[in-house]
Order: sequence, then structure tokens, then C-alpha cells
Amino acid sequence: MFHALSQCLTSPTASLSHARQAHALILRLNLFSDTHLTTTLLSLYANALSLSSPQLNLVLSHLPNPTLFSFSSLIHAFARSAHFRHVLTAFSHLPTRGLAPDAFLLPSAIKACAARRALSQGKQVHAFASVSGFASDSIVVSSLIHMYLKCDRIADARKLFDRMPERDVVVWSAMIAGYSRLGLVFEAKELFCEMRKEGVEPNLVSWNGMLAGFGNNGLYDEAGVTFRMMLLEGFWPDESTVSCVLPAVGCLEDVVMGAQVHGYVIKQGLGCDGFVVSAMLDMYGKCGCVKEMSRVFDEVEEMEIGSLNAFLTGLSRNGMVDAALEPDGGETTFRSQYASRKSEEL
Repeated sequence: MFHALSQCLTSPTASLSHARQAHALILRLNLFSDTHLTTTLLSLYANALSLSSPQLNLVLSHLPNPTLFSFSSLIHAFARSAHFRHVLTAFSHLPTRGLAPDAFLLPSAIKACAARRALSQGKQVHAFASVSGFASDSIVVSSLIHMYLKCDRIADARKLFDRMPERDVVVWSAMIAGYSRLGLVFEAKELFCEMRKEGVEPNLVSWNGMLAGFGNNGLYDEAGVTFRMMLLEGFWPDESTVSCVLPAVGCLEDVVMGAQVHGYVIKQGLGCDGFVVSAMLDMYGKCGCVKEMSRVFDEVEEMEIGSLNAFLTGLSRNGMVDAALEPDGGETTFRSQYASRKSEEL
């Protein structure tokens, strides 16, 4: 029976229904004291996201003879499912069970802190890593840098970054994007140049990080210059690049560059991406090119609410209030319709 239960729980086709059946058998046969079996069951539940926080706390408190492997299996399962609250709940039980995380487990906990912007817990994990000798582990340090950047603690991230003996393009790109996101143009550019001086070449993520940061902070000229530089150096924009640069192009009302980007989108087949479509509609609307905006709208095969709202807003922005109120986009288009009505009243 034990072997059959173990096979059932570890089967690639195991479902939530299988987990519940196995759970009932484990309780009936009094097998809950088997740590391996219980851990496997919990991991399956974790993948199915079927445990509430109170249930998880109860199970973890009564888990017999837990090992670091038990908790690691559970925490990694929650992390894979992006259920970061449960990651931190499980992680917090380690000290009470006399267990200490290792260099393989710490990054999952740090990632959860970053995702939830849990700065206080992130600092506690950082302190543990320091006193436990894991602060020199490159993966742990990279995770901490990303966590501090997510929490907008750029100075803390920079301290760790400067102490790293070896820095790959991923951590360089993260720092550059962090400065850009905060509108710190000089620092972002300086770090970009420093990266190259150290022999690390930027990748597409590096460029996209700067573009997004500059655009989100109203630094549209900087975004345009960066985009041109990126093209001159032979980088091919992807969907993220296009979605980042087009809002800046629209705000600059640079219809020539906008049309060039549009041509690139068609040539590379990026027009199926909803974010790209919304960005193109927004750009043409801001540039006052209603005809081009309508053409983009008409060519969309599967309309998304984001694209529809961008189109309605573009019509409204260009004084076509009646046309903007014609489509029935549901309640999510209310803001665009409301803006149209307010414009008409004025």
C-alpha cells in the first residue's frame, strides 16, 4: 500500500483528486508520520494551490520529523506556482523546526520577498545569509539585488552590486533598469558605459530596461535616443521593445519614427501581440493620425479590451466623440467613454 501511494503521488498525471484520495488513505492508515510520504503529498497540494494559509500552518506545525528536503520540496513547489505568500509561510516555519535554509533554498525565499515587496522579510533573509556565510554566493546575492530593486531600494542594491567579484549581464541589466525606472538617467547611462568597459556586452533586456524606465518617467527624448542607438548597434527590437518605445514616440508626436516602428512590426510579425497593438493605437492617437490608427484597429483579428480602450481614447483625443461612443466594449471601457463625454461637455 505504501508503494502504491508513493507512486500515485509522484505520477506526472497526479491531480488534485488523486491528492485528496491519497490524503484520505494516509490518514486512515495512520501513515502521516512518514515524512517522505507527507512531503510528497504537500508538494502535490502546493502545485495545485489548494491549501489556505491556516491549513498550511496547521500541516507544517504537525509535520513529523521534517527535514530540510521536506521544506525545500514544498517551498520550490509554491515558488514554481508563483504562490509567494505560501513560500514565506513555509520558510518562516524552518527555525521553529530546528532547520536552517541553504544556498539552494534562500533564492526562492528572496524571490518571494521581491514578488510581494516584503522589504522587512527580505532584510531578515539578507541578515541570515550574511551571518551564515551565504552572502558570497552569486545566486543569493543576485536574488537580493533583484529584491532590493523591486522594493525601490536602489542604494542597498548598489552596495551589493559593487561588492560582487563577478557580475554577469543579467545583474548589470537589472541595475540599469532599476536606475532607469526611477528616472536616474545619468546613473543608468554611466552604469551602461561601465558595463561595456568591463567587457560585458548589453543584451536586449539591458536596452528594454532603459527604454521602459525612461518612458515611464516622461523622459521621452532619452527613450528615443536610446532606441536609435540600439538599432545602430544591430539589436533587433522584440515585442517588449516596441511596447516600451511607442508611448514615448507618441508623446513626442514623432509620426515618422512611429511609422518606421509600425513597418518593423509588420515585417517581423509582431502585430499579434496585444501590448504592441495597444501601443501602436496609442501612438497614432497621440500623433493625431486617426486614419492610420483606424487601419491598425481594423486589422486586429482578436480584439482585446486594452486595444479597444486605446482606440476609443485615441478617437476621443482627436475630437471624434460620437465615434468613440459607438463601440460597445463593456464596463471596462467606461473610463474612455467617460472621458469622451467630459470632453463633449467642455
